[in-house]
Amino acid sequence: MNPTSQAPAINPLRPVVVTVVAAKLAVAALLITTVNLGPIQPTMEIAQLR
Repeated sequence: MNPTSQAPAINPLRPVVVTVVAAKLAVAALLITTVNLGPIQPTMEIAQLR
């Protein structure tokens, strides 16, 4: 097949692919940051009240 014959079929899908990849990267970044942050440690005042 000639690569130029596939170009018209690929062009309409390009924005969809870019959107999906950007969304996956955003979700991965959010998941990584929440895993790296870990649980919030209570402050000394809260620990003394217990």
